[in-house]
Parts: sequence; C-alpha cells; structure tokens
Amino acid sequence: MKSTKFNLISSLVSATLCALLLVFVIFAWYTANDTVKAEGVTGMTASSDCIHYKDEVKAFRHNLDGSTVDNTYMKQSDGSLKLVKQVTFDPKTGELTTITSFASDIYFSITDLLPGEYVDITLGYFMDEECDGYNYNLKLKDITADSFEVMFNEVDYTHYVTGAFKHKSISLVDEEGNTPTDFTPSTDFTWFSTYQINKDDEKIEEVKMLNHKWLNSYESLYYTFRISEDFSQYYKLVNQSTKSYGTLLSKKGICIGSVYLMF
Repeated sequence: MKSTKFNLISSLVSATLCALLLVFVIFAWYTANDTVKAEGVTGMTASSDCIHYKDEVKAFRHNLDGSTVDNTYMKQSDGSLKLVKQVTFDPKTGELTTITSFASDIYFSITDLLPGEYVDITLGYFMDEECDGYNYNLKLKDITADSFEVMFNEVDYTHYVTGAFKHKSISLVDEEGNTPTDFTPSTDFTWFSTYQINKDDEKIEEVKMLNHKWLNSYESLYYTFRISEDFSQYYKLVNQSTKSYGTLLSKKGICIGSVYLMF
C-alpha cells in the first residue's frame, strides 16, 4: 500500500512539481564596459504533499572589489520572496552593515553583475517518511535566453546568451551541518551552453544540478549552488568571426524560470 501511494505521488511530482520558482531576468549587456544589469521576481511553490520547502532563501553575492552582499529572503503567502535582511561588507573599511527595515518591499533581484562576480543561492527542503530511500533530481528549469548572430565564412549562426553564464554545486548539508557521504561538490564550473563558431547553438531549457537520495535521517537538507558570469566564451566566439562586432549582447536577456525537485 505504501509503495502504491509513493508511486502515485512520484508520478504527480515528475509531471508537475515546481519546487522553487527562481527567476533571473538579465538584460542591458554592454561589452564596452562589461556590465550586466539583472532583475528578477522569485516565488516558491510546491505541488506535492510529501515534499516541503523552507521559507528562507539566501543569496550571497561576491563582487570583484572584495565586497559582499548577503541577502535573506522569506517566502510570502503568494509564493514570492521578499528581502527581510541584508548584510553588506565593505573591504575598504572592514565594516559590516546590517539592514532589517526597508522603506518599501524588495523582492529577489541581482543588479550590475560583472564578469567574474558570482552569487551563491541556498535553499532548504525536507520530505515525508514515505520518501525515504528514493532518488530525486534538482534542476534549473524553464531557461529562456535571447539570441544573437555571429557571422563565419559569410554565414550567420545563432547563439544564445546562456553561453556567458556558468554554474556549479557548492554544498549540501543536513540539519546538523553534516555533508551526506554520497555528495561531492563541483570542482569546476559548467557552462549553461557552449559556443561553436560554425554551428547554431542548441537551445538550453533545463540544467541538472543535483542527483541525490533522500534519507529520513537528514531531517532537512540545504543545497547551495553558484551562478557566475563569464565572457571568455563570448570573446573567443567574436574573435573567430569574419565580421567585427561591438555590442552584440546589448539588451539581451536570460531567465531561469524555476528551481525544482522531481523523483
């Protein structure tokens, strides 16, 4: 009976589960000064009775000048994530500044990201007893990105701005802060997509971040992944082109529609 119940839940989860709606809308790319402005709206939803999510999501940003911004967001009744605490570090003064009161509601956003800068995102989740021993996947899903064309040998090939971003798994810990024995953090970044000068890009709609087995002994798990911007692939692509380009990435965008779990 338990197996039948779990199989039914698993089927529903595989079809419809969106564990955490996490959106980045990135636009205004200017290769002249290598700046990126990003804005996003984030929400958390769950569509399975056996999987539950912690209300708190953290985004820890590392800037090139050594400064950091540690944002804590809380899930609201409508599923959106609202900023409730911000801790900034200024390397020039060595001071930490904490803000817990804001003039207006602030929702998940990333602004003015530069190549080499990155954001670590941490989310927590737990499962009911019937999930014990079952494997699950965590993915970035519903990825959409604007395209641009680069000419090679008089032919225009289509590429997407996903090739300017990369990701890696940082950590997975249980309620006691221990790392499961079957988890290994990424040693290197993985590109969302790769460029080839003489081929059209394949459109990337989802990326698998984590494959893991749930055990009830964890109580809860906290997963941290990193997203970084890197223009090295883009610069190489443009340098290989038979045409000179200036601001191909200007006003282009990428959106990671959701972070979700599925059996």
